Amino acid sequence: MRKIFLMVAAAAAMLATSFTACKPNSTQTPNDIDIYVVGNDDSGAEDVAKVWKNGKELYNLTDGSKFAAANSVFVVGGDVYTAGCEDNGKNKIAKVWKNDKELYALTDGSDYAGANSVFVAEDKVYTVGNDGNVAKLWKNKSATNLTKGSYRANAFSVFVAGSNVYTVGCEDNGINTIAKVWKNGKEHLALTDGSNSAQANSVFVVGEDVYTAGYDGKVAKVWKNNKVVFKTSGSNSVFAYSVYVVGQDIYVAGVEVEGLNWVAKVWKNNKELYKLADNGIAKSIVVHNGDVYVAGGHQSDGTNFAAKVWKNGKELYSLANIGFAWSIFIVEKK
Repeated sequence: MRKIFLMVAAAAAMLATSFTACKPNSTQTPNDIDIYVVGNDDSGAEDVAKVWKNGKELYNLTDGSKFAAANSVFVVGGDVYTAGCEDNGKNKIAKVWKNDKELYALTDGSDYAGANSVFVAEDKVYTVGNDGNVAKLWKNKSATNLTKGSYRANAFSVFVAGSNVYTVGCEDNGINTIAKVWKNGKEHLALTDGSNSAQANSVFVVGEDVYTAGYDGKVAKVWKNNKVVFKTSGSNSVFAYSVYVVGQDIYVAGVEVEGLNWVAKVWKNNKELYKLADNGIAKSIVVHNGDVYVAGGHQSDGTNFAAKVWKNGKELYSLANIGFAWSIFIVEKK
């Protein structure tokens, strides 16, 4: 199984459509929504990329003969798009699946690559990740280099707002990594100064405002455009992996390191909202009608992570006994 705590790939904070009423704080799945999750089942010889719907396996994306990862999910028009990677025996190939079939490979396998986030808008599939040292944005299969490749870089999250495509990630400066935002393929903001190792993991756009979650050294942060609007105290190392904004409320999912314990947590407006699990990681968050859904993993046996979904701080689904849930997306039933 992958060493989750060493991974820097981050599932995107996914956009959910507008929804009708359901009972807040319930730990049941409302009847008017479908909950899609992608991740990995690591119980076999190789990790299998999977999609779950409402707590049940929907389909395997790979056959388990080679390592594969499902990092991000986006659902539109009844179609499920998944971004991830699959090993070719030498390197990882960045891939996109549509429903249970491979849609295309984004890279040729000549270098280490991965697809970390996917967003579909106006029948165009936007995917971000890396091909070797270069952070990449793909529109369908057409690639844009976000960085020159002089230093190691990666793109972890993409969000399309109107005609603008926002991407966040990081780029090395030869000493540390710098958290960055790109807009339409061009560098838009450097969020950190390079004095600490930093990373931007998730982007969410509301109107003209760009919210980015990540970390700067041991401090988890959310930036609104280039201003810090959320940060942790720095007494413990904290990593923010996903951000979701509803009105004036900023929700963050991530992990706080307390000694040797990795604690999966959710924050709302600079205050801890839920402690989800000891020895856990909260990787992707969606807020629907006041209910907070989080995908991630819980290392309950001290050895292996189990793929989990939490609702309002309580476990909703256990998806795989040995595995991890990287991304969650909610769709209203028609």
